[in-house]
Amino acid sequence: MFQKKILVVDDDPYVRTLVVKILNGLGYFALPASDAWQAMDQLQQHGIDLIILDLRMPGPVDGEQLLFTLRDQGSGVPVIVLSGWVDDDLINAPPECVHAVLKKPIKIDSFTQTVASVLGETPATTRS
Repeated sequence: MFQKKILVVDDDPYVRTLVVKILNGLGYFALPASDAWQAMDQLQQHGIDLIILDLRMPGPVDGEQLLFTLRDQGSGVPVIVLSGWVDDDLINAPPECVHAVLKKPIKIDSFTQTVASVLGETPATTRS
């Protein structure tokens, strides 16, 4: 069976680790990235099926700018925005890049259902 690869981009190590653990428990192969630069490296090295992205990250390239880059490159990789400031974050984000939006703190059931839905799968339960 093909294991879907999900890139988790968040500057908060706690959130990043938690999301990766949840996804791995569901049988996905989750790859962490702490910033847009690491995310672009992961995208070039692996065939990513989904990106879970925090839009507000420190540094010269934030999540919103990463979305614009993905759109301009025509990547076609679906994106779930995971952010604590959802209303404000989506003002300038390119809507054609965002397939779903979840607000932090996440509710695990809605998170797993959203991931499955965006990937076109039936929601699974964790195996851990």
